[in-house]
Amino acid sequence: MSEPSSANLFNRPLPPGYRDELQLIMAPEPEKPAPRGGNILLFQLGPLRLALPVNVASAVSPALHIARIPHRSGTVLLGLVAFRGEILPCCSLARLLNVTQEETGAGRMIILQETLNRLWAVPIDGVLGIRSLSEDHSGEAAPLAPHWLSASFADGSGIFHLLDKVNLFRQINLATA
Repeated sequence: MSEPSSANLFNRPLPPGYRDELQLIMAPEPEKPAPRGGNILLFQLGPLRLALPVNVASAVSPALHIARIPHRSGTVLLGLVAFRGEILPCCSLARLLNVTQEETGAGRMIILQETLNRLWAVPIDGVLGIRSLSEDHSGEAAPLAPHWLSASFADGSGIFHLLDKVNLFRQINLATA
């Protein structure tokens, strides 16, 4: 019984198209296009002025009745709310971001859409409007940790902080598990 020589393995001819495929793999990645502006929802949460892309904020509703869940008090998960015939989990964005929020009776709810079939309700203090987000963001100092934000910008009415939607939903899922 003879041992196969390693020279035969490395001296065999290359399969057709191998070099082209290798060039594609080793080619540098094309530059990512600059993020385009889009519409954002501006809202108030305690002393903070925050923003979210409108494709995440699927609806705004007057304050809904929150049905508390036993043994879950003091956590990010506040309870459940009924919205358009569906039962949604309601979480406190203020607790998640560690922001003091004034308890007012005139609050509102933002219905956040994480995925097509996954919605969350979040109480806020008020909606400040919708605006178009341009590509230029000023580097304003933020009162939140940098991992929460994707940008900060000045508007005619003050400084707003655009929340990073990927990290926001990741943290909501971790905090409510």
